[in-house]
Amino acid sequence: MRKVRAICLVMAMLMLFSAILAGCGQEKPAAGDDNKQVASQSPTPASNSDNSQKEEKIDISKEVTLKMYLLGDMAKDFNLVYGELNKMLKEDINATVEVSFMGWGDYTQKYPLVFASGDDFDLIYTANWAFYNSQATKGGFLEITKDMLKKYAPRTYESMYEEAWEQAKVNGKVYMLPMNYKELNAYVYMVRGDLMAKYGISEIKNQDDFEKYLDAVAKNEKHLIPLDIGSDMDFDTLLRFEVLAPQNLDYLEPQQLNHFFNLADKSSGKIVNIIETPEFLEFAKKMKEWKDKGYWSKSALVNKVSSKESFINGKSASAIMNLSTANGTYTSVVASHPEWDVKVFDGMNGKGIPIKPYIQNGMGINANSKNPERALMFLDLVKNEQRYADLVTYGIKGVHYDLTPEGYVVPLENSANYPIDGNCNWGWRDDRLFRQVQGGIPNYNEIRSNWEKVALTHPVQNFTFDDSKVKNEVATVTNLWKTDFKVVVLGFTNDPEAEVAKLIEKYKTAGNDAIIAEQQAQIDAYLNSLK
Repeated sequence: MRKVRAICLVMAMLMLFSAILAGCGQEKPAAGDDNKQVASQSPTPASNSDNSQKEEKIDISKEVTLKMYLLGDMAKDFNLVYGELNKMLKEDINATVEVSFMGWGDYTQKYPLVFASGDDFDLIYTANWAFYNSQATKGGFLEITKDMLKKYAPRTYESMYEEAWEQAKVNGKVYMLPMNYKELNAYVYMVRGDLMAKYGISEIKNQDDFEKYLDAVAKNEKHLIPLDIGSDMDFDTLLRFEVLAPQNLDYLEPQQLNHFFNLADKSSGKIVNIIETPEFLEFAKKMKEWKDKGYWSKSALVNKVSSKESFINGKSASAIMNLSTANGTYTSVVASHPEWDVKVFDGMNGKGIPIKPYIQNGMGINANSKNPERALMFLDLVKNEQRYADLVTYGIKGVHYDLTPEGYVVPLENSANYPIDGNCNWGWRDDRLFRQVQGGIPNYNEIRSNWEKVALTHPVQNFTFDDSKVKNEVATVTNLWKTDFKVVVLGFTNDPEAEVAKLIEKYKTAGNDAIIAEQQAQIDAYLNSLK
């Protein structure tokens, strides 16, 4: 009996010692300044692993090529970076990726077409603002289940925030893998400090200051476009600065419908039809003045190049973008054009700053994909392995960036050819793997800290609109956003008051009121279900 007890004691000690060793071997997440908590509670993992299940070996003997669509503008060294990515993928899962980009100027036209045309692709960037709900309800995306994750993306199954999984549900089913990242959705101005100094502009605190800068450039720097605007994301940001943020309004997705709600009014989800407000009319008048003064090109309506890309290429004197993109762009431009003395200013004025849902960025799998299993395996790698995340986010180490001993990213001169965090890697962005950039925007922490103090959440952010009853109306109104609405917002009107009145009437004729009624009914039911 004593011998049995002794054996049991030894075994217990060995088990305890093994547990201690396992705990010591856990990897520490990479340093990252965006890992700050901006919500009242930390997200929780989607589930715990079932270690009792025996891992099933996956057959990857057949080499496959995954065709993937991303949004934005392809960087000069994108194919160089993804060539390295493909070497890693070939070794790990016997697959490579072939990437096509939909530019900011035409993604709203191209995105639905790749589904409607039966295009043979596997993966595509998606988001609550980028066709997620509409394609999910149309059957464009493959349903993703937790059983699929357990088998083909086990680390994602372990690490995904439960809130993210719930937010991605459309009619109770999940059709995307959302980002695992807490994002503040707010925007900044990026300008040239050398030109500010040249024309006696000390800082840009608000839209009036920005206008003074644009005016000085328009009058004196004829070789530069003050703000080379035109792409969908750019004119949308001008509206945010001038009209939405001052009223704490945020988009009710999909954003192309131009319906909004008040972030500060938690008790209501009342839809605001912005084009019918006096604030929008004043904005339209101001935009005509800006256009007439030459603040942007006469071809802005057909311009498909973002203000960011034009700024990087030295064609535009300013750009507007979100803070994360600005941080990467700043490091790239400073490395290639230190004489510009690039400066970044807060464009939000302490208003309209939402903590965005996780479905703000994500990746979907084509319902007709021939390789959904390998697609999930690919996403599991870029979402969970630091070496993959580093490559697609920062580029090639030693070419585009380097690392300090503390794990901070140091941009190199060639980072301009693969801008940091600027290559549509957002769909698989993860808090644990995101690194802090050394030499980024000097006032980055100040801007972000100020935003965190006033950032707002609202239950409607997690609402997903089912447009099945108003599909035709949604298609027509979305087309108006790309055409007539854009004309008014960019000031290409002779009589803004008359043109806004026509725009309102066109929206009504297209069935906008029916869309609002359907959305409002669903929102009210959703909010009641939370009580």
